[in-house]
Amino acid sequence: MSPETECKSRTLQPEDLYRYKWVSDPRICPDGRRLAYVKSEVKDDREGYDSNIWMADMEGGEPQQFTFGGSDSHPRFSPDGSRLAFLSRRGDSQQIWLMPTDGGEARRLTSFEGSINGFRWSPDGERIAFSAVVTKRWLKDEGCEDDEDDDDDVRIITRMRYKMNGAGFTYDKFSHLFVIDKEGDDGPTQITDGEFDHRGMSWSPDSQYLATCARRCEDPDYAEHMDVYLFPADGSAVGGDTGAVKVTSSDRMCMRPVIGPRGSYVLHVGHDNEFYGATIPTIACTNIGDGTTQDLLEDFPTGVGSAVGGDCRLGSRPGEPVWDLQAEEIYFSATAAGRANLYALDMNSREVRAITDGDWVVLGFTFNHKTSQFALLVETAAGPADIWICDRHGQMRQITDANPWLQEIEMTSPERFEFAGAEGVTIEGWLLPGAASERGSVSPLIMQIHGGPHSAYGYGYYHEFHMLAAMGYGILYINPHGSRGYGQKFNAATHHDWGGKDYRDLMLGLDYALEKWEFDEQRLGVAGGSFGGYMVNWIVGHTDRFSAAVTMRSTCNRYSMFGTSDIGFNHGKWEFPGHPWDNPMGYLDRSPISYVANVDTPVLIIHSENDLRCPISQAEEFYTALKRLKKEVVFARFPDENHELSRSGKPTRRLRRLELIADWFDKYA
Repeated sequence: MSPETECKSRTLQPEDLYRYKWVSDPRICPDGRRLAYVKSEVKDDREGYDSNIWMADMEGGEPQQFTFGGSDSHPRFSPDGSRLAFLSRRGDSQQIWLMPTDGGEARRLTSFEGSINGFRWSPDGERIAFSAVVTKRWLKDEGCEDDEDDDDDVRIITRMRYKMNGAGFTYDKFSHLFVIDKEGDDGPTQITDGEFDHRGMSWSPDSQYLATCARRCEDPDYAEHMDVYLFPADGSAVGGDTGAVKVTSSDRMCMRPVIGPRGSYVLHVGHDNEFYGATIPTIACTNIGDGTTQDLLEDFPTGVGSAVGGDCRLGSRPGEPVWDLQAEEIYFSATAAGRANLYALDMNSREVRAITDGDWVVLGFTFNHKTSQFALLVETAAGPADIWICDRHGQMRQITDANPWLQEIEMTSPERFEFAGAEGVTIEGWLLPGAASERGSVSPLIMQIHGGPHSAYGYGYYHEFHMLAAMGYGILYINPHGSRGYGQKFNAATHHDWGGKDYRDLMLGLDYALEKWEFDEQRLGVAGGSFGGYMVNWIVGHTDRFSAAVTMRSTCNRYSMFGTSDIGFNHGKWEFPGHPWDNPMGYLDRSPISYVANVDTPVLIIHSENDLRCPISQAEEFYTALKRLKKEVVFARFPDENHELSRSGKPTRRLRRLELIADWFDKYA
């Protein structure tokens, strides 16, 4: 739906961030007549976000707001379609609420201690299973002697995995499953127990069991696998694993379990750990009876799910595999060459066909078995996601138009290109032209670098990119070695080689762009976040080609990162050569801090103080070194924010970040 050129009236501004509406989590009613989804927007005070559930008629018409709680999400129809359950924070914690689908008053179903973070109706419609994080103290047997002082605020940590970005300290918290009757009369029944986390849930067709994934083993913090388990839904396995069934054989990383429609098999997304965290996820099927597991996508070259980045997404994006017994197909989304589309796997021939095939990103989907229709979240390079309805043959129609105001905005479109990167490998990139400006006929150019490293650029939407393009900058973005969507070998190419082939790809891509298009080589900028921030730090220590750099949520010292990041201790498995104390030079040689004396580029450092993925100490190290050397550097610290500042941080802080970036490039580029 491309708006006509004459509708355009102005270019995108930083403060347009406040105007976006984000739709997410589409769910088709069992009878196929209506669609529920979440719509989020910036609060009036611009200090947070409101989210409510909306309802749309599948045959067309204007969607209508269904709830008004301001913190409503996760809509799920009951199997008979008569009720809609959802999560809402109408009080101190997030609980399950129920409403008749024909309208009426919402009723609180749960009063659980702590917040509920997900749930599923049982197939018979009589119960709801939910997941909640509980403290270690909560798990203790009633009457157990407890010598912990409630007033003691000292954290006594004994676990390896004791913190997580966005969640904070997790050393005494565990994710467990519970079941509650649809009326909520008797309170919840605990289904899983122990000092283990349980991820995902799927009901058996007879509503008697729940599948979940967990590391239920000795020293789970050190385990490289995650198994699928079946737990009886009556809670009889609590207090001992007498009723729990371990389905898989502890040689895979299993996630997002889905019990098949006949109850004999369970699907799961995961991998065999061959390349550890650089292993592309696939779909496997395990026979519940004998535990045999088959990789269903053995010859499919790219990973399951969307790995294409964007900075305008809020809310849940469903995307677990769906088993369609009628068509004998399994549906999934996958990333390939900067795009993410919907695919079908034939269970008999094992052939894969693309259901959709567009220059867009299918962020997530759900499926209605009665009507054989999908509800897709589809994002393009021109705007945030909207909801589309799609059949099994790829016929699509749009349901929502969440941001019609974008029709007023004059935006340039990215041009895709290919070039020969490191070792002659074909590399894909995009050039977003800058809008016409008064700077002259030759524009400055900014190279943006994605995080991960195992993510990707492509046809996702970036407000930041379009804002800078509106200021007259060309925006160059490339998928170097290590990016998702180009096969396992390419994805795993970062092995002991950060700052190697990836760096050469980026520089060769810059050379290609400067030869193909006309840009001012004296006004080049570079920016990136997370792994992209690492690459910015690496680049300014290895070349003076750029006149300005912005490094965000970055890392500069891979030795200290190992022990301070929430996931840093995993990087010695594949990305870096073993433990840092066994190979200190292997880490320091690939650490940008080692080359800080070479930096002559003005650097803006943007970092969040609650970032546990790339701790702010990384920014402090880089800033202090640059400042001690009297380099041109500014350090912007954002309080109360974490690694997700640019994507879901407080709106006022997201805008401030954009203004800092724009001012820095205007000053130096």
